[in-house]
Amino acid sequence: MNSAKLHDWLQLVGMVAIVLSLLFVGLQLRQSEHAALVDLTESSVTRGVEMSTLMSENADVWLRACAGEELSSPEWIIANNIYFRYFQGNFNSWIRYEATGVGPLDSSFLIDAFAANIHRYPGFRKMALSWNAWAERGARVDHPLAEHYKEEVFRRLSELEKEEPNPSADIAWCGIR
Repeated sequence: MNSAKLHDWLQLVGMVAIVLSLLFVGLQLRQSEHAALVDLTESSVTRGVEMSTLMSENADVWLRACAGEELSSPEWIIANNIYFRYFQGNFNSWIRYEATGVGPLDSSFLIDAFAANIHRYPGFRKMALSWNAWAERGARVDHPLAEHYKEEVFRRLSELEKEEPNPSADIAWCGIR
């Protein structure tokens, strides 16, 4: 075998090795993406279970808060803690979906759920408006998408107010997606 043929064979082997390594990298990326989706789903489920547990353990306070009833200072702290965890979970899930298009719940569902809770439960509305957690200077949520989230929630809230001017909802569903 002369050196030209050897050179050609070595180039062919090199190209095959490059193609095989690219296929291997592609498979690794696919597996990594799948693992990330599994982790995302697990963390969402865990967060949901934690929220359900928190709501269940403090059901009397939470339901009275959602109904807009008077609460003692310690009860108000509990209710606001539950509300803020709900808000934070909803907002973070919405950001993740907006940024990646990936998540167990799509962004429109998250906006609908949050706006529906504000619309249907007077105490939830009070908490949502009193928190000032929106995209304002010094707000409690400082994220570039916070203003867009706020706009989407209030746009959907406006639609709900037209569709359902006198909302009636089972208070037991307050804060549940």
